[in-house]
Amino acid sequence: MSKNVSNNLDVYQNAVVNCPNNALVIAAAGSGKTTTIINKVKSLIEGGIDPQEILMISFTNASVNDLKKKINDNVDVFTFHKMAINILQKCNVAYTLANPYLLNYIIQEYLHTCIKKEQRTILKFLKIKTNYQKFCQSKEFSSFITFIETFINLWKTNSLTFNDISLNKFTFKEKKILLIIFNIYKIYNEEKHSTKTFDFDDLIIMATKYVSKASLNYKYIFIDEFQDTSMIRFNLIKEIYNNTNSKIIAVGDDYQSIYRFSGCDLNIFLNFSQKLNDVKEIKLLNTYRSGQELVDIASDFISKNPLQIKKDLKSFKHEPNPIIFVPYQNKVIAFKKVLDYLLTFTNDIMILFRNNKDIYSYTDNDFIINDTSLIYKNQEIPLYTVHKAKGLESDYTIILNCNDELLGFPNQIENNPLINKILPHKEIKYAEERRLFYVALTRCRLKTFIFYNKSFPSPFIIELKKIVKARLNKLNYFK
Repeated sequence: MSKNVSNNLDVYQNAVVNCPNNALVIAAAGSGKTTTIINKVKSLIEGGIDPQEILMISFTNASVNDLKKKINDNVDVFTFHKMAINILQKCNVAYTLANPYLLNYIIQEYLHTCIKKEQRTILKFLKIKTNYQKFCQSKEFSSFITFIETFINLWKTNSLTFNDISLNKFTFKEKKILLIIFNIYKIYNEEKHSTKTFDFDDLIIMATKYVSKASLNYKYIFIDEFQDTSMIRFNLIKEIYNNTNSKIIAVGDDYQSIYRFSGCDLNIFLNFSQKLNDVKEIKLLNTYRSGQELVDIASDFISKNPLQIKKDLKSFKHEPNPIIFVPYQNKVIAFKKVLDYLLTFTNDIMILFRNNKDIYSYTDNDFIINDTSLIYKNQEIPLYTVHKAKGLESDYTIILNCNDELLGFPNQIENNPLINKILPHKEIKYAEERRLFYVALTRCRLKTFIFYNKSFPSPFIIELKKIVKARLNKLNYFK
């Protein structure tokens, strides 16, 4: 586990830099993923590869900008959508983006004007006994619109076709609803066609068809956050790979795959070695963020998910009591008490929550809430949903609202069964919520404070206490 002093990379990071093959880099939280990628890129350039022969794809605009600054060479760094646009521009393909609310508008219009037979099908599918007019004015109507929009987006990102409706996994009642959904989808596509507009997924699908005409000359393709890749995105990468005879370096962590709800398919990551020839799997097993105690606890927690690649993670640091449980009766009082304590010696604090509205129930007039920060006693404290906090770190983290309730952590809202039938892979209950909680647990360098109502702690809290007690022989409560 000793570092290579000559270039400040450990043995696993060096294995990535020196790997001549396609590679799946399984990068644990805090394992120096970005450092490894940047060293690999610089090594290639120093070895004679033209920067313009390297393509880097990352998940968000923020991560793209961060990579551009750190590489400081003329390397193409894109999100998937910017990559698609780049290909279309190279091929002189004109496009205009569709109104992002177009699909929602078409769904509403269709449902308000659909024929009696379809109305009966909808009410029967939703098991609603009121008349259709009352249904159209209810919360269930808004939820049904969201369901249809989600279904269409998932159908598209999973690269499914209309022919898949005949699959035996759909019941007769479900097929009747599917016909309504596909009628809406057809109208949506016709509207885009008539106005010559495209949505973001259209751009990726269309760019995939134009790759062979784009005269790309990449020799190396880096894909960051590969655990959150959808099928249409992978199809685009595979087409670039096939047309350029390039090497692919896919980097990510299956423990931190948290976008299944938007069509990302963890199986692409887990089965990557079977999808390409000559793939070397390299695990970055040293973590430099948290102490070994937290690494062990978080690893025990995430290992309950069966669809994972086992990793024996090691840290150079120790923090004997990394998890502090904060059971409360009055959440505002408890929250202030922890903040008052922490602010006496640090302001390196990150506040994490599962749902956007969580923070408001923990604060009163003594707080000011901004988009990404909380101000308390003239101190500004970063504030993120766990999804937004991925990749970030701080000395101390606070995880809110770990209660056994619908919008607790885990979030207990269940998908419509029809959605589950088109999601990329079957999983155990709360599997993605478990990965999300793992992300929350692994943001801290020193300690994390976990808040929950003492009368109804979430299943994750009950489980975590058992793991902590087994690992540390005691539980630590904030008093």
